[in-house]
Amino acid sequence: MTQAPPRPTSTAPVKLVGQSVPRKEDLALLTGTARFIDDVKLPGMLYAKILRSPVAHARVRSIDTSRARQMPGVVDVLCGADLVGRVKPWGDLMQDLLVGDHTPFAVDKVLYEGQELAAVVAETKYQALDALEAIEIDLEELPALVDPEAAMAPGAGLIQEGITYEFGDGNIFDRYRVRIGDADAAAEEADVVVRQRFTTNRQAGAALDPHGCVADYDTFTRELTIWSSTQSIYMVRDVLADVLQIPRNKVRVRIPEVGAGFGSKAQIFPYEVIASIFSMRLGRPVHLVLGRKEIFQSGTARNGQVRYAELMCRRDGTITGYRDYVVHNCGAFSVWGNQVLHIGTNVGMLPYAIPNIRIDGDIVHTNTAPGGALRGFGIPQTIWAKEQLVDMAAAELGMDPLELRAKNVIRPETFPFTTPMGQIIDSTSMYDCLHTSAEAIGWAEKKAHPVPYEGVGLAVSMKYTSCRHPSFDTDLSAVRLRLETDGTVTIYSSDVTHGQSHATMLAQIVADGLGVGFEKITLAAPDSVTSPFGLGTYASRGAAVLGTACRLATERLRERVLTIAAHVLEANVEDLDIGNDRVYIKGLPDSGLYLEILASFAAYRTHQLPPGFEPTLEVVATYDTPTEREGADGSGNLSVTYSAAAHSAHVRVDPETGYVRVVDYAMAHDTGVVINPLVVEGQHQGGFLMGLGMVLGEDYLYDADGHLTNASFATYLAPTATDMPELTKIYEIPAPSLTIPGGQKGAGESGTGPVPAAVGNAVFDATGVRFTELPITPQKMLLALREKERQGAVTFRFPDDMPDFTGPRTKAEWPEPDLTDAVDFDWDDLPGFDDEDDEDDVDGGPAL
Repeated sequence: MTQAPPRPTSTAPVKLVGQSVPRKEDLALLTGTARFIDDVKLPGMLYAKILRSPVAHARVRSIDTSRARQMPGVVDVLCGADLVGRVKPWGDLMQDLLVGDHTPFAVDKVLYEGQELAAVVAETKYQALDALEAIEIDLEELPALVDPEAAMAPGAGLIQEGITYEFGDGNIFDRYRVRIGDADAAAEEADVVVRQRFTTNRQAGAALDPHGCVADYDTFTRELTIWSSTQSIYMVRDVLADVLQIPRNKVRVRIPEVGAGFGSKAQIFPYEVIASIFSMRLGRPVHLVLGRKEIFQSGTARNGQVRYAELMCRRDGTITGYRDYVVHNCGAFSVWGNQVLHIGTNVGMLPYAIPNIRIDGDIVHTNTAPGGALRGFGIPQTIWAKEQLVDMAAAELGMDPLELRAKNVIRPETFPFTTPMGQIIDSTSMYDCLHTSAEAIGWAEKKAHPVPYEGVGLAVSMKYTSCRHPSFDTDLSAVRLRLETDGTVTIYSSDVTHGQSHATMLAQIVADGLGVGFEKITLAAPDSVTSPFGLGTYASRGAAVLGTACRLATERLRERVLTIAAHVLEANVEDLDIGNDRVYIKGLPDSGLYLEILASFAAYRTHQLPPGFEPTLEVVATYDTPTEREGADGSGNLSVTYSAAAHSAHVRVDPETGYVRVVDYAMAHDTGVVINPLVVEGQHQGGFLMGLGMVLGEDYLYDADGHLTNASFATYLAPTATDMPELTKIYEIPAPSLTIPGGQKGAGESGTGPVPAAVGNAVFDATGVRFTELPITPQKMLLALREKERQGAVTFRFPDDMPDFTGPRTKAEWPEPDLTDAVDFDWDDLPGFDDEDDEDDVDGGPAL
């Protein structure tokens, strides 16, 4: 008989970090009391709507708004000509807003279908919509360039006119270079070189909460308040103030509930500028929320890529080199799109320490929706190509794909480990993740006993935890903590939670460090007036960067509380502990002083505080990651730590319908120290679903004239619940970060990166068809299977081996990058990069 454990002799608090604490956020969401952007209602509010271009490329001859101004309920109408010289263009973050190619409305030229032409504000949204139909537009349509390679061709029409880029030419917006080792020599010396042209799709963020804002200008204080469904309040504030030429302390950004973003809300948009201008002109609040078609047409989408990729190996399976030429579609405009290639490729080389890498990239404008940040930030595109090449190399070498990956994944004897690319891996359990994932779906058994039209596939990736973007020389988050006089705690942060569970995760950290009850901790809504400066929520930075700032703030507040308690109790700080909402003598957790009593000393009994003690129990802490700027050769440690993901897929293909079903899936992750396992599991599940949509259906479908033909959820094939496998094989194999003080790593995006390649490799195993373009739809599958059968082929590439394929089929036909403008550069040498912003007009800006 097993002896029962002894009863605890004290009521010492249980630590919450590491526990699946129910989310604080869920009650409001489940009861329908959460207030999203469309729920914001202010007295006297007007409603604005935007007239968008029906064509993708055109010169603007005229826009006549006179009839619209006479429509019932209409209060004001604006078009591009009304704002010339009155607002400042904004530009690309890579060059610190130097490229002023963004304006509220098209002025002389339309660059993509859905671009803003004019806007109406009226007493009701329906009156505004009616008035849009009265605006007369005269456009001279131009040929549209939808394909990025066609946009680079000699003689292609110029999309962005009158703008000079630092490193680009024509429709090439930017160029990217990586030179590590000697990839050309590695190709010459390799025993096996596999190569393939791969293409990826444009994918929408498709957040259920629409893009939108409510702007409210106070004509007395000359202050602009804007409610926005955004991921970064200070990015919106600073750019908006710059565009409108008003002081930053006269712009206040407030956040309602944000129902997801996935990167698609991590920038300022024209609608925020338009609503603000209307409100400044009229002195009334203006509501401007986009419809779903508008979001598809004008919101940012995942950047599509064409990759001419090669992988070199020795006979024993050692990967010795990687070479790639990437044509990167950033759409008509780009705020983040070029950085997607820089960061997604740098980090996408992991988890292999490849000694020789040569990559050339051209970032290209097309007459399509702007490219931007989306979950994974370029890593899924890189992994789609690289992990399929790994399977192709395994086939050439006669090796098991699992064995080849196991031989090459980073598995140093000691940490930290620096790769040839410059990433500093402070810890990883990738090798164990790989084997755990494979074993979970019965890899060995299924490879040994194949079933027709069923197959298994693997893919691995590592994901940055936050990132030092080329445009920023910072990677900080900040937290302000205040112990209130009733013993509750308020957390202030400018990082916007939109599914990351900040209120829960941060409360767990504070509860453990300050000994206050979890239910007594509140996260205030982000507000640029009350929240400390931070970069925002993106790049899986919440737990590691924001969480570390919160941990540091908690430690500082704890120190101040203990100092007061030691003075009141006439004890040494070293003899005190904190928990159960009180400070107590160590070993006596049921005694001591309650936190609310100690807080009252800092507020109402300041003369009884220790000598020299500043009377406040409010602290601010920041955390800025020890990362590097990208080097001239493309190398650098852009992330503070790297999470790991190894995924295994088992698919079944119906040869009659072409439908691909994922029947089993396993994912093993290294997320370091997990603050809340339930939250992290949900992040991995959501990441998987977005990867599944990328590989099996989602895409922006443009016709030759640049019209988006599937701009609705009825025609855009986002995955639904019926497409999900029973996703229960989720494993955490933590290798705590040695750099982040709490050991955390990012979780929000690591579940997306491997999915397309894992499913693609499984589809090849099931059918012998190597899909080289995304997505893999039933229609494409049927075409591939029938043509493969007609040709009598054992293996087949789609679309490369189709009779009507017009692209390059062999290495000899591949295009070569233009190296004539390749230059070495340093980001700090960019003209104006370190310059102060133009002096704001302190009198309140121009008359709008």
